[in-house]
Amino acid sequence: MNLEAETQDAIGLTSNQLEPEVTETQPEPQVTIYDFARLMDWSDQPANSQPST
Repeated sequence: MNLEAETQDAIGLTSNQLEPEVTETQPEPQVTIYDFARLMDWSDQPANSQPST
């Protein structure tokens, strides 16, 4: 065994015990055309302003 192989074996690079960590992913939020239309309606409404006296 050469020095490089011994080093890799010592730090575990040749071991089959190393497995990638599985992380759970959150699903992307689903936006529909109806959500977008509701947002557009909401943003087009004039602000409620009090008439100045």
